[in-house]
Amino acid sequence: AESFVKTMPVQANAGVWGALLGACRIHCNVKLGEYVAGHLFELEPENAGNYVLLANIYATAGQWDKVEEVRMLMKDRGLKTKRGCSWIEINNKVHAFHVRDRSHPQSEEIYAMLDRLLRQMKLAGYVPTPSSMLGDMD
Repeated sequence: AESFVKTMPVQANAGVWGALLGACRIHCNVKLGEYVAGHLFELEPENAGNYVLLANIYATAGQWDKVEEVRMLMKDRGLKTKRGCSWIEINNKVHAFHVRDRSHPQSEEIYAMLDRLLRQMKLAGYVPTPSSMLGDMD
């Protein structure tokens, strides 16, 4: 993939470099990921998602000191990630859920149920991956 990017007849844009960085995460290729992230940081210095993806590569590789370096770099540059959001439709009504949002009148019951589900998943053998434990990077 890297050789393809280098031999393209036009200069690779952020979309191409971002796809390559995503592949680095899938294959846990830290060295190439750092190289690719460098290009992305030059092309899109304000795109927090690129920093998060690099941090996820480090987390998958167990390089927690590097994860912290990326977090500090984001903080120094004033970069924050957008909060995650999920939607579900029930009886033709759309319900949206945002990360850390406790404004729903039944939020205590919802979070209690999520805690119970997580405990049951762990009893069934679920082990969270390092990248799933990162949470928000802001």
